[in-house]
Amino acid sequence: MPDEAITALAGLVASFLSGLLGIGGGLVLTPLLLYLPVLVGGSVIPVKIITGLTIVQAISGGLLGALRHRAYGNVAMSLVRTMAPPISVASLAGALVSRGLPDRAILLIFAVLALAGSLMLLSPVAAEASEWDERRYDRRLAIVIAVILGFFGGMVGIGGIAFIIAALVYLMHVPPRVAIGTSLAVGLFAATAAFIGKAATAQIDPPLAAIVFVAALVASPVGATVSVRTQPRVLLVSLSVVVALSAIRIALTAITGT
Repeated sequence: MPDEAITALAGLVASFLSGLLGIGGGLVLTPLLLYLPVLVGGSVIPVKIITGLTIVQAISGGLLGALRHRAYGNVAMSLVRTMAPPISVASLAGALVSRGLPDRAILLIFAVLALAGSLMLLSPVAAEASEWDERRYDRRLAIVIAVILGFFGGMVGIGGIAFIIAALVYLMHVPPRVAIGTSLAVGLFAATAAFIGKAATAQIDPPLAAIVFVAALVASPVGATVSVRTQPRVLLVSLSVVVALSAIRIALTAITGT
């Protein structure tokens, strides 16, 4: 199968889940682009190029998903304004630093973050019943979350979106639907800054990036539409399963080198 077709298929699947679960797509796109080409006879895509493609997907998928979720009233703009500046700076720094990291280190960071996010999402917290006031929240905590997740998300090309959801739900008690929509909006700023860093360090493949961008335009709005018709707890558990599977498989790759 041609590399372009493989990339398009992976982009469609990841972007649908991006809109559905608010994960930015990178947690799905990364393992797909790592392992799918080998299974169907395509060319191996370098890890650093994959991180660049996931950033492109996060930008297009995040933009469309955030707009759709905002139309349903599920984006907390106050949180976006608080978190966007620090997460942008941190993501840019992480993307620049990633150029000098070995592929195994990038994959291991990805796996550790993914597993941590998965465990948080499985925590027995009645998040959907939590009372939350957008006008009253801990802004310092929001900034700390943005800096930490932005830096490491910029490194591995996922913008930290999935972990932003977990942090918003379980640390800041934001309702799941609002956390999903808000994470896409915040992650969009992180992904844009990380894209600049990835492009400046030659980690973007323009033809494949264009394919991923178009795939996200098609599939992300569909996922967002399905999302608003799904129970919040189902969304969180589904996200946790996706994140955990990605973490385990990529951890094995990082440890064994295969």
